[in-house]
Amino acid sequence: MVRMRLRSVTGLLMAWMVLVPVQVRAQSCGVERWSVKTGTDADASLISLSTTQPNTIATMRSWSAPNPIPANNRVAPYETTVWVLNATLTQFKLENDSDIHLVLQDASGLTMIAEIPSPGCVGSSSPLSAGISNARSQFQAVYTPTTSFQTVNVPVRVTGVGMFDFLHGQTGVAPNGIELHPVIDIQFNPGAQNTVSASITAPSSNLTVASGTAVSFTGSATDSSSAASLSEVWAFGDGATATGATASHTFTNPGPSNATYTTTFTATDGTGASGSATRTVTVTPASSGGGGTGGGGTTAQVLGNPGFETGTASPWSASSGVIDNSTSEAAHGGSWKAWLDGYGSSHTDTLTQQVALDPTATAATLTFWLHVDTAETTTSTATDTLKVQVRTSSGTVLATLATYSNLNAASGFTQKTFDLTAYKGQTIQVYLVGTENASNQTSFVVDDFALNVTTSGGGGSDTTPPTVSVTENGSAGTITFNATASDNVGVTKVEFYVDGALAGTDTASPYTLALDSATLANGGHSLTAKAYDAAGNVGSSSAVSFSVNNSSSTPTDLISNGGFESGATGWTETSGVIAQNGTSEPAHTGTWDAWLDGYGSSHTDTLYQAVSLPASATTATLAFWLHVDTAETSTTSAYDTLTVQVRNSSGAVLGTLATYSNLDAGSGYVQKTFDLSAYKGQTVQIYFKGTEDASQQTSFVLDDLSLIVQ
Repeated sequence: MVRMRLRSVTGLLMAWMVLVPVQVRAQSCGVERWSVKTGTDADASLISLSTTQPNTIATMRSWSAPNPIPANNRVAPYETTVWVLNATLTQFKLENDSDIHLVLQDASGLTMIAEIPSPGCVGSSSPLSAGISNARSQFQAVYTPTTSFQTVNVPVRVTGVGMFDFLHGQTGVAPNGIELHPVIDIQFNPGAQNTVSASITAPSSNLTVASGTAVSFTGSATDSSSAASLSEVWAFGDGATATGATASHTFTNPGPSNATYTTTFTATDGTGASGSATRTVTVTPASSGGGGTGGGGTTAQVLGNPGFETGTASPWSASSGVIDNSTSEAAHGGSWKAWLDGYGSSHTDTLTQQVALDPTATAATLTFWLHVDTAETTTSTATDTLKVQVRTSSGTVLATLATYSNLNAASGFTQKTFDLTAYKGQTIQVYLVGTENASNQTSFVVDDFALNVTTSGGGGSDTTPPTVSVTENGSAGTITFNATASDNVGVTKVEFYVDGALAGTDTASPYTLALDSATLANGGHSLTAKAYDAAGNVGSSSAVSFSVNNSSSTPTDLISNGGFESGATGWTETSGVIAQNGTSEPAHTGTWDAWLDGYGSSHTDTLYQAVSLPASATTATLAFWLHVDTAETSTTSAYDTLTVQVRNSSGAVLGTLATYSNLDAGSGYVQKTFDLSAYKGQTVQIYFKGTEDASQQTSFVLDDLSLIVQ
């Protein structure tokens, strides 16, 4: 059947409206990741609703999106944490899925999306239901959203759960698709910051300890607003960090002389207000002598981030979601731990860190704390296992130190100890692999690792520091630094400091640091490296100066009104091309699209927009979604065509990017992308021309256009 398009039929339409009863459309709710967006997914219980974590748009945009994005599960910690953003609300509208779509912007112009679902679209089992209703009421008490974008410029404090959305040209979308979805609280014009006070209650005063001694710290903080959740961070002066009100840290051997470290406890609330307190720790060299011909020795803990309290895996390598701070499985110390398996389905998780063991080591002892819980009921069969292995730097298994299973389940943690002295002089991987069968979960939770390496003492103790130098390798987007370090007994780790703050640690050569330039302020910066050996000696590099200019690396969409949701604004069109076509030709997103041809008679439609591509652009990518349907029956002849062209400002064709026809008809939309970097420095027209012959309609429907330049 030929579908006819009626463009000037006012009289007929009015008659139809009289004869046909009006249908009331039911409320529309979303589809993609809807359970995650509204808290009815299987992982909703993992969301830590009792605490909130302050963050920034720049930091959230720097996260790597999962690939693939899971349909009905969460990616920890990004989607299991309640985040708080202070930003500017610039635009909002009511979406087709009944969400209120918010565009948030920071002081640098970076944007991301926040969404407030309709309470009517939220399942009764959602733990986020009350918060969603609260945020919806808060917003609608101030604004009345419509299906068109409204522009505002108002400071807001937005609280919501993180969620990675699929990219399809949404207004304000972050490049990784991260959103606050759902929003559970929004405050307009939050006003002056609160005041935060912090103190260290233990140790109560400055203290002196021997190297290798663990020191326990306890902090206390109060906020003038009881509603503002506190984020508490420890900085130990030797570069290590931890989170939470309590923390334990082992200061490594400072060498032949004492070293003094200032430990700082900082508490920050959701408004950005903070307070801090400090304690000084003087570390003395490890004791020498005592009961042997070797004359004693020095001991150093050589694993990085042993309690996972940095909140990231580095310098560990871990399967997605293994490094975890949820309350479902408690940590042994602090708030972070490594949680392998626990899915109740066929699954494998790994956790590994590479270290170099001093060739002069007289002892090397690996310890960690393990908790196993299980839903398995067998008392005789090991259905789920955790193997603790030593592997070479290339991953070859040297030894399996132990195998634990569901049969080892018990309440609480137990400490495990292994002698690794046999591997001195080698670069090894401490490797854990958890394997779970197809039914009944078993969780292997590990925390508070230590690999203590003792080297011989006495008159022959090593006091020679390592040598280390740093070079910069590229500065666009991600800045990579390479360090070269050497030592007479081997380097155990290299730390990188940017402007005096620890930025990363690497434990195996080649030592590298990759920095996302978006996390740094524009302008000049300085980087130095420190190399450590097993005897506790430290060598520092000369400073490397580098500069950051993020303006050129910020993606910008040059297309105005790419989703046509503001009608024909920004576009030049043949009459009637841009419209709300309902179910006749549904939009890709929203309610508007551009429908070229579709008459079943000789006809030509055009659509174009002029844009200026910066001469400094490094990339320029045109993207759009296209749907073609046709009544033509030929499978070989292109009777009706759509050409996609780049023209100059006078309309002369510079290039034809693609030609589509009735032969490209198919169900649904397909995204098309083209590289336009060859046209940088020019003002060009993005030009679409649809031509239809005298019989059988072909419709070319466009939506969600973008031209992203960097």
